[in-house]
Amino acid sequence: MKNLNRDQVIYTMSREHRPVLTVKSGETVTVHTYDCFKDRLVPEDSSFDSLLFDELNPATGPIFVEDAKPGDTLRADILDISLAPLGVTEIDPEFGCLAKLVKNPVVKRLPIENGKIIFSPRLSLDLKPMIGVIGVAPADRDIPTDTPDSHGGNMDCTQIKTGASVYFPVSAKGALLSLGDLHACMGDGEIGGCGVEIAGEVTLKLTVIPTYQKPYPVVVTDNEVMAVASCKTVDEAWQKAVEYLHDYMVSETELTSDEAVMLQSVAADLSICQTVNPNKTVRMSIPLKYLEAYGYRQK
Repeated sequence: MKNLNRDQVIYTMSREHRPVLTVKSGETVTVHTYDCFKDRLVPEDSSFDSLLFDELNPATGPIFVEDAKPGDTLRADILDISLAPLGVTEIDPEFGCLAKLVKNPVVKRLPIENGKIIFSPRLSLDLKPMIGVIGVAPADRDIPTDTPDSHGGNMDCTQIKTGASVYFPVSAKGALLSLGDLHACMGDGEIGGCGVEIAGEVTLKLTVIPTYQKPYPVVVTDNEVMAVASCKTVDEAWQKAVEYLHDYMVSETELTSDEAVMLQSVAADLSICQTVNPNKTVRMSIPLKYLEAYGYRQK
């Protein structure tokens, strides 16, 4: 198994970046990451003024996967997420759905103890590690790591967690996968602009699926299949997520188009991943067992 240290970071996802690590298809790698603030709010004497806004959302990478080429799919199996002992969250009057209610920036440091996040002496939160930023090089432009799109990126999808498989459309030779922005937990929507931001390590297996591609990210967990869409508005994103899941269901199972629409209406769920990034992200998910009843087999 290979290791990638966090001193190799990028702030855009681009086919022009030189890879910092090369792996074979099917190989496992552990990727070390900063938090989304590059750990600048972790020290007790730090404050909102400690932030460098051109160094937000560092993503470790990119990783070149041998044999990956445009028209293929990269499958990333999330095997483990290990977290640092301290996370941070932050609110400020310039960012988030409720920014107008915030008068001054507030930084809160949250220790991780005995498998819990210590929010206050009165409240411990459940630990739900996830990856906020993960993606491959886009086809024709550089995209900042804070922006999600069809290549993945800053989707902030709570289901990208240990045990999940994430499928990305490959648009550049080697795929050039990067990741970062781990959260100890995050609410769907991320309405204040942050989860519990935290450094850590992600162990994942990277596999090329040749000559197969969907033009959007797909996430498969132990019990759900979901399509993820990122657009300028939440309305645009949910419409695309619905369409993407329908496309996936019809192409990957024996369902007819009409049956897929009906099954989506009675059994699929729309969820907002995040509302605060330059593009907004929505997922539509359906129980895996319902697709398996119509011949679905995970690639």
